[in-house]
Amino acid sequence: MNFIAICLHCLDMRDFHSNMRKTPFLDGLRAKSVFMPMGRGHSHHMGDSLNAEMTGIWTARFTDSIFTERGFKAGDKFWFPKTVIEYLQENDYDILTCVGKCKHDLGSHAIKLLRDAYLIDEPERLLQFNHPREMDVDEWLAHIKGSKRFYAHIFLRETHRPWTQDEELCPIIGRPRTRDFDSLIFCARRAALEKPDEFAALRRRGLEKADERVKKIFEATKDIKDVTYIVYSNHGEVYDHFRYNLPYLDTGDNKIEGTSHGSYPYEVLYANMQMWIIPGERPRVINGIGRSIDFAPTVLEIGGIKPKFMDGESMLDYFSKGVFPDRARYAENRWTCMSMVRKDNFKIISTGFRSEKEERRNRYGPAYHRLAVFDLKADPYEYVNLIDTAKGKELHMWAMDEYKRLKDAGIQRCLKYELSPKRGGGVN
Repeated sequence: MNFIAICLHCLDMRDFHSNMRKTPFLDGLRAKSVFMPMGRGHSHHMGDSLNAEMTGIWTARFTDSIFTERGFKAGDKFWFPKTVIEYLQENDYDILTCVGKCKHDLGSHAIKLLRDAYLIDEPERLLQFNHPREMDVDEWLAHIKGSKRFYAHIFLRETHRPWTQDEELCPIIGRPRTRDFDSLIFCARRAALEKPDEFAALRRRGLEKADERVKKIFEATKDIKDVTYIVYSNHGEVYDHFRYNLPYLDTGDNKIEGTSHGSYPYEVLYANMQMWIIPGERPRVINGIGRSIDFAPTVLEIGGIKPKFMDGESMLDYFSKGVFPDRARYAENRWTCMSMVRKDNFKIISTGFRSEKEERRNRYGPAYHRLAVFDLKADPYEYVNLIDTAKGKELHMWAMDEYKRLKDAGIQRCLKYELSPKRGGGVN
């Protein structure tokens, strides 16, 4: 089996499900695929969004973060388990990836954190994310056509926030065009709050461009036999979602609270979707919540490869049943946040430093973060924080026990089976 995986990076799911979208090719794929419209990513920026889909292992197992009665404390030591790419490479697949930053604005800036933290002692493993080298789409497609057995993975950035659309973005709020990244962040966040219709239209135009690029990829590879296609988004986006219940506060450093890639791991930020087109698998829509952590084990089962240890599970049985059961979910971000969802859909998350003093002292360093608890069934928009109620305190105790289980019960297996020898002794 061959694989072509196409990530619509950072796709705002409101755009994907909007009746105002103009995405004829993606709309056609929905009807031809095993489609999960309601999924959840693992995290949302700076490398963490790659963790689950590439390794199939919860991040808690490979950082030294802490979760106690005081709250969540982000890690400052990191390592990276064996990836789905490395499994396939060991089994004689040609690896053709534009996952890291590539030519013509393909790929993810997440590669930066992999380089600076998770793979700082193993820089040679970074090659798997841009292999055999940085390429544009045409080069990537040429390699695919020349391969007999391949895993080809590409990140498309047209959907990754409209910050690269500076010619159209900046005028929305009356500012001149700029390529300064912080200024573009400010323009995007302000436009989301003050000019939401114009901003949403700009986002949808980015999705339209991605639709054209996905169509090109499918048409260029349609004559290749035995190809499983996966079109998915790695996470969602916030923008103006919380403008009504979180403060609209311009902090002076281009950070407007409640918008964009903030430190609050709300469901809208992790919302994503997956479409699987598998030879011999009939199309259908899957009910329930899909998980990014199940990406790697599903690919490996289709490829006939059995990993030694993964937290994720193959989705093929669920594809046959047409439904995902309620399952626990976990997410952890490099600097600032964690999230745990129990099977009964009660959720605990970290929501920033416990005090302004700690925030000033530890902007991106280890410090305990305060917590919030939500009942996702009764309160899907996460408005009512239950942390100080009896239910909130009970969930906090459950989460501490579950976090300890992730750290203790599985870490030795993770180390034994999934880490390279160079990093095998890196856990305190």
